[in-house]
Amino acid sequence: MRQTVLFVDDNPVILKTIELAFAEEDYEVLLAGSGEEGLRLVKEDSPQVIVSDLRMPGMNGLEFLHRARETNHFFVGMIFTAYLDIDSIMQAVSEEAVWRYITKPWQDSRELVMAVRNAFQYHGAMASHRQAEEQLQRAERLAALGHLVAGIAHQFNNIDVGILGYVQMALLHKELPDEVREQLEQVRVFTRRGTEIVRELATFSDQSAQWGFAHGSLTDTVIEALSFCRKELEAAGIEIETEFAQNCNAVLNFGLAKQLIMNLIRNAAHATLGKEQRTVRIETGLQDENVFVRVTDNGCGISKEYLPKIFDPFFTTKGAQAAPGSAQAAVSGIGLGLSLSQTVAQAHRGVITVCSTPETGSCFTFSLPVASR
Repeated sequence: MRQTVLFVDDNPVILKTIELAFAEEDYEVLLAGSGEEGLRLVKEDSPQVIVSDLRMPGMNGLEFLHRARETNHFFVGMIFTAYLDIDSIMQAVSEEAVWRYITKPWQDSRELVMAVRNAFQYHGAMASHRQAEEQLQRAERLAALGHLVAGIAHQFNNIDVGILGYVQMALLHKELPDEVREQLEQVRVFTRRGTEIVRELATFSDQSAQWGFAHGSLTDTVIEALSFCRKELEAAGIEIETEFAQNCNAVLNFGLAKQLIMNLIRNAAHATLGKEQRTVRIETGLQDENVFVRVTDNGCGISKEYLPKIFDPFFTTKGAQAAPGSAQAAVSGIGLGLSLSQTVAQAHRGVITVCSTPETGSCFTFSLPVASR
């Protein structure tokens, strides 16, 4: 994402001076002549840094920054002013509305450029800290849920085995009416689905310290995972594109990594339901100190409001929670696939990232450290 800074000042001469000062800088610079115009730009462009004049007709700078945080809370705010209203500024700083203030007129435009540059660095540090906090909170939620499901997975598995056994014995009766036989077959299908869920829960409650890891090829793991999904995708009319790199070596748990990749591939296939031309692209490669597998589809995409939730346990965009009338409403899902996959990725000291555009498609990337030679 390109770094974007918004300047708000009612003086057009000041705005022109700012535009000239940042002409050679690699920032997207937005200019607004009032607080109202600034709020519109905050909503449309979500700038990471906002610099506002303190005293403006109508809405002053402090009020503007407070209202801007109602739309986009995560930005670094600064005030420039010729008036040292220390009490108001210090109150805003204590409320985290303002990070710092800049006096004007500034003697050298480099002073303003340096202040903005520092603000972007501070924003980056804030983003890293927030991400670390979110990962910690998610890990705590996963651990609590893991303890819960560990106690029930075994009991449910016993129930499923019993149901399947009795259904199998009932189906052996040759005099069974066709209607009853079909109903028993449905019972068997749903019970097997329950068994799959229990298996997912059992994996979810497992501890990463117990998982076995060894040096291996991520590309070979992807090829193996694709071999399990290929017939399923081809039967659905999905075009499969591949681009595999050599020497993608990492420390892997082969079975868990394969399940993660199969889940990404099947999710991509489900996302393309309803498209006239269905395409899933799978590639591996090396980037910096990481190896990666990337799964891209031309499917329905994920809305911006749902993106932060897709790795939460039991959140799904399939089945009953899919958009009404969408093709994904016909796909069953309980919302554990991506949550489990992210847990597996983190056990590999890796991460799954996603880029998605509604109605255009999604790209999921599993990256992890390259194996040391």
